[in-house]
Amino acid sequence: MRLRISAISRKPGFIPVNYQYQLQSAIYDLIRRSSEKYADFLHEEGYSNLESTLKHFKLFTFSRLSVRPYHWNRNGFSDVRQIEIIFSTALPANYEHIIYGIFSKMSFRLQFSENSLTWDVREVQSLPEPEFSSPMKMRCLSPITLSSRRDKPDGGSEIHFLEYLNPDEKEKFIANLHQNLIRKYEAFNQKTYSNNYTFDFCPDPDYLIKKAGKVSKLIRFKNGVNVKALEAPFIVTGDPELIKIGYQCGFGEKNSAGFGCVEGGWLK
Repeated sequence: MRLRISAISRKPGFIPVNYQYQLQSAIYDLIRRSSEKYADFLHEEGYSNLESTLKHFKLFTFSRLSVRPYHWNRNGFSDVRQIEIIFSTALPANYEHIIYGIFSKMSFRLQFSENSLTWDVREVQSLPEPEFSSPMKMRCLSPITLSSRRDKPDGGSEIHFLEYLNPDEKEKFIANLHQNLIRKYEAFNQKTYSNNYTFDFCPDPDYLIKKAGKVSKLIRFKNGVNVKALEAPFIVTGDPELIKIGYQCGFGEKNSAGFGCVEGGWLK
């Protein structure tokens, strides 16, 4: 289930290049308008599978902003009047609450340190889903991030964001992506995943050549955290049910923070 939300600003505004946290906050505010109890549950707890409480999922994702018109500089987009965003989820509750939140006021705010922008919603469109099969070719609407923990010289550990194009990390990237999809499937369906499909993930080689391998994004999130992510068209092979959950809820990690939103279709 997904929505395309289009809105217009009451005055031309500036949107900084790193806006994911503010956009995430705006989405939670929309859900909160419909149900404070559900928004608190989603933010504080979320959904987990039957066997583990270590991983919790919100089971939604959203795209980067499409802005127009704008003037670009290294800090962001100025003179923006219109924005568009895709919101995607597998959960009817997420879908219903954000719709109720939108239609309760037909506006929302993006709060930045420099300014606050109010956006009047002009259109909300329900989008059809593709037929899920394997393989499928996808296009990133927001970048994909995956992480692991690695040892530090002082004996501790730290979070490390995996890079697909690093030969030493490619297989770990694919394995973590697959396992993440399985966990989301289990959290959504509340049952153990037992299928035996071979899984693979491969960025479009022509796109990698075109971009000279420069497909990494470094996004500064709240509290100065830098998130490294991959943004490139890709082909995914595996269980169509896992591909579907990735399409609906996001591929990779930090989906509810605006990572891993994709669009695409069956690859002939």
